[in-house]
Amino acid sequence: MNKLRLNNELQRVCGRDRRPAAFTLTELLIVMAVLAILAMVVVPYVLDSSNAQVVSATRLIASALQYAQNEAISSQTPVTVTFTPATETYELSNASGRLIHPISKEEYVVDFRSRRNFDRLDVVSTDFEGEAFVTFDVLGAPSAAGTITVQAGARTMTITVANVTGLVTVGE
Repeated sequence: MNKLRLNNELQRVCGRDRRPAAFTLTELLIVMAVLAILAMVVVPYVLDSSNAQVVSATRLIASALQYAQNEAISSQTPVTVTFTPATETYELSNASGRLIHPISKEEYVVDFRSRRNFDRLDVVSTDFEGEAFVTFDVLGAPSAAGTITVQAGARTMTITVANVTGLVTVGE
């Protein structure tokens, strides 16, 4: 018995009974999964958000133009969308004053400078046949065709309002 005990002790000291100094496949997969989750959370904050800002602003403006057109038709009252590129704002109004936003229930004024996540955004220009506003009549037709150009970083997008139909399109 002493011989067996001595043999076991010798194997332990010499390292034959030890586990190899390596990671198992399970341990490696767990570490890789944790790193992947961290990357999904961190990478969007590290990357430039200019692209997302331009796309989001373009969608907001296009939606506002479509809302103004629909509101003019449904209320049978002309609705005007006025842009002020110098202050990065636009507002919707009719003869009674500013419209009320259907969701926030506040005046329909959008100020990109005061909104979160639009710090790089620039409303470069608005041109509705020389004016910075467009009015939709009771049939939804715009007072003039025009474009709004929005930029953030190197990305520029343009919103176009077609003459007669008032069709709103977005392009690069």
